Amino acid sequence: MYNWTVLNQTVSETLANGRVGAPVFVRWTAAAARDCEQLKPLLAEMTAYTGSWLSATPRRLYATGSTDDGHLSLALEFRNGESALLAIALAHDDPSTNLIVLGAQGAIYLTDSDILSTPQDHAGRGDTGAGLSAGPPSPETLAAIDRSLSTKQPVSLSPEGDQP
Repeated sequence: MYNWTVLNQTVSETLANGRVGAPVFVRWTAAAARDCEQLKPLLAEMTAYTGSWLSATPRRLYATGSTDDGHLSLALEFRNGESALLAIALAHDDPSTNLIVLGAQGAIYLTDSDILSTPQDHAGRGDTGAGLSAGPPSPETLAAIDRSLSTKQPVSLSPEGDQP
């Protein structure tokens, strides 16, 4: 699994300084999976990070793509109107990521593999990522991704479902 500690720290610190205002939209694409079995867990991990940046819980998701083809995409709708588009693909030989966080007063743009790191890249550097990780992928998010992929329909993640 990849550890987006540097990416998360950069986004979190930038949002905390208030220069971009309240975040309202995230578009994050990554070629980071070593194999097809990592696609769904990485997409669920990306969902957790996105929710933390937006300070919101996803209300609905819609997943597309195929693990057999090596790529998945996810459209997320959050409870307060925020939204996100996430995509994960096989890394092949060169992991990369591209992130845009749009805020009410500005935006954050991050690209390139220098912010996508594997845990062993930080070994011995004193960067443990403590308190910065999204943690293990949520079983509920993984189940919702599976359900959306199999039904080809949006899936509610909250008790209020599609209610405004």
